Amino acid sequence: MRIIPSEISSRTRSQAERSVFAALKAIPDDRSVALHTVHLPQHHRKRVGEIDFVVITPDILLFIEVKGGRVHQRDGKWYYGPPGREEGPKESPFAQASGGMHEFDREIGALVGDLRDHGVPSGYLVITTDVDLRRTTEFEPQQYLGTTAYDGGRGLAPGIERATRFWLTRNRWARTPVSAALRKKMLEAIRPDFDLVPNLQSRLTHLDVTFERLTNEQLERLDELESVPRLIWTGGAGTGKTFLAAEAARRKSAHGSVLLTCASTTLATHLDRVLADDAITVLPYDRLDEVQGRVFDQLIVDEAQDLMTFEALDTLEALVSGRLAEGRWIFMLDPNNQVLAPDAYALQARKYLDLLGIEFGPLKRNCRNTVQIVKQVRSYTGADLGIASAGEGEPVRYTDVHDAPEEAVLLDAYVNELVREGVSPRDITLLSASGDWETSSARLSQRVTKIERFADVVGTDRTKHRLTWSSVSDFKGHENHVVCLIDLEPGHLEGRLDALYVALTRARAQLWVACRPGTRRMLKDLGVAVLTREGRLG
Repeated sequence: MRIIPSEISSRTRSQAERSVFAALKAIPDDRSVALHTVHLPQHHRKRVGEIDFVVITPDILLFIEVKGGRVHQRDGKWYYGPPGREEGPKESPFAQASGGMHEFDREIGALVGDLRDHGVPSGYLVITTDVDLRRTTEFEPQQYLGTTAYDGGRGLAPGIERATRFWLTRNRWARTPVSAALRKKMLEAIRPDFDLVPNLQSRLTHLDVTFERLTNEQLERLDELESVPRLIWTGGAGTGKTFLAAEAARRKSAHGSVLLTCASTTLATHLDRVLADDAITVLPYDRLDEVQGRVFDQLIVDEAQDLMTFEALDTLEALVSGRLAEGRWIFMLDPNNQVLAPDAYALQARKYLDLLGIEFGPLKRNCRNTVQIVKQVRSYTGADLGIASAGEGEPVRYTDVHDAPEEAVLLDAYVNELVREGVSPRDITLLSASGDWETSSARLSQRVTKIERFADVVGTDRTKHRLTWSSVSDFKGHENHVVCLIDLEPGHLEGRLDALYVALTRARAQLWVACRPGTRRMLKDLGVAVLTREGRLG
């Protein structure tokens, strides 16, 4: 049976839930889908109670509540847990399951239309994986699966069949089988609330972990993990490739060893911190000699366009079981670099990779940048960033400056304006086109003593509300709410469209660009070149 999320979450501590997850997955049923509620938001979980799995089948919408360990009834009250640490008195598991079922029924009905009007029956099944409950008047045998009948998971399929027959007699108005179209509609309506992924930024800043709803195309990519061993996922900057790489690594780590690598040292440091709770090896490409001789079950390469050479592929091939031809791997690629930095991109290496894996993409939804930023990047580089889903934002601000001292004054004025509006300095990154701290205008800023070098603090506990300064190359794969592009001279734009592309796509909400003499003219020429290349100018 298909199950969503496709891999058991590391947040699932309950061995009972893990057992039922595996048992559901082992059922030979390609028409039904089970959803695990482990990542439901807290406010949602309070409404639906203890329901652990929602199973959509052609015959019924079945809600499963799982109880592990000791469960017992005393004087009509229910208690859970070992002696001395038991919790209770609480509702019976059957009352909990019934309440959760009715709440879920209402929620799903609000999304697809009243389930009774559609003829969709529903019911619940309570499973205690470690004990057998004595029969009471509170439940019928068909509503319950104890440890003997569950039999380590082997009895789950017949238990579901028995529960289905029971509930169909209680829902005589049901019109079954439920059509595949309606089952698909129900799944699409509720799946985004189940297949949630930890927000990378909140994990790094030690805030309460936020779980993000995936886009439909991101859900489709994650679905491919189970059935396709060798994947090439493509998409422009901001389409969520790194987000997907981290989640793919997390899910694959449930089944074996995983190596996640990329060219950028700072990005690898960032990902290593994000995935610290999972059994995943994260290393930048230039440190792969540290795992020389090891072979991993799964290889994931983020920002793979930076490693698109036969030399790099040879290095990576030795680290994955089955090598590139027969191993399990995912390459995350930005196709824009093939055009913007052709000298660093071996087309024959890419063609070789295409022969071995299946490409899906490009990802079309830009989850990072505002409409204004997407338009600016396209106008200067011709790059396809997908459709901006972050919405409208502030226009990109360009400021003409004569030299570094004037740039520092105007930079301070802009940052002060943002701070007055409530923006934290930690949400602002100063991105240097020169990448030279010694000559950067940031060193002339009034805030210079409160500026942190990004390469020094990435992957650490950042508790201070300070600006960060970074070179463009060190900030590749990263983002911040506000980016100020500084130290930008005309020479930085000559034959460096890839660097401009990276620099302009780092901001989530606001982008401020300081232009030294001649820079505006160079940007205009780049825009004209794009229009000419696309045939929009004669």
